[in-house]
Amino acid sequence: MLPAPTVPVVGEILAEPQPGVIETIGLLVLSAEGALLTDGLSVSGAMPQPVGTALIWLDQVPPLPPEPAPVRLGELSYLVVEARGILEGPGTFGPAGAYAYRLNSPTLTPRSSRDLTIDLLLRNSALYSGQPVRLSGELLASPQSALLVERLGSGGVPADNARQIKLSDPLRDEAVRQQLTTSNDGRIVFGPVEILGIWRNTTLYPLIIEVR
Repeated sequence: MLPAPTVPVVGEILAEPQPGVIETIGLLVLSAEGALLTDGLSVSGAMPQPVGTALIWLDQVPPLPPEPAPVRLGELSYLVVEARGILEGPGTFGPAGAYAYRLNSPTLTPRSSRDLTIDLLLRNSALYSGQPVRLSGELLASPQSALLVERLGSGGVPADNARQIKLSDPLRDEAVRQQLTTSNDGRIVFGPVEILGIWRNTTLYPLIIEVR
């Protein structure tokens, strides 16, 4: 059986934006201002807000099926979706022209996440590739990289035989960083988290990280 085609996350689309028809996977974020696509949402601060600058504005949201329902967080809600449409930009879109890119004529397909353990995911990596997954574990992050580990020992050292997953990027969510334990030299942060992300081969693309 041929592997499923890789659908890029929003940040990958905007790293080398090509106006025209695109397909991407990420978070649909709905608020009183409107709707946008992003590949990161911080839920650990005073108010939920997108992480980073990988944002695509939507002037219109097509009707969505009743399930899975968007998750409500205060003044906004979110849903993992695959989106297809015509990328426009760079320009000035959305409220006050705050967004450089817009998705015109969007088609949105909601995607449910699977609650998995690290071990189960790694033993069935190909089965879940390209899918949203939710994992619990211990985050271990330096300025250059981040890992999700089954168990950490004293001082943030991975426990013997603990399985681990590489995250696609260093930790971007400063609200999460402030809630984790910091190593004595100040370079490493670590602690228990839950991550909603997109699994691809051997790497997890985190959409939301919550400290537990």
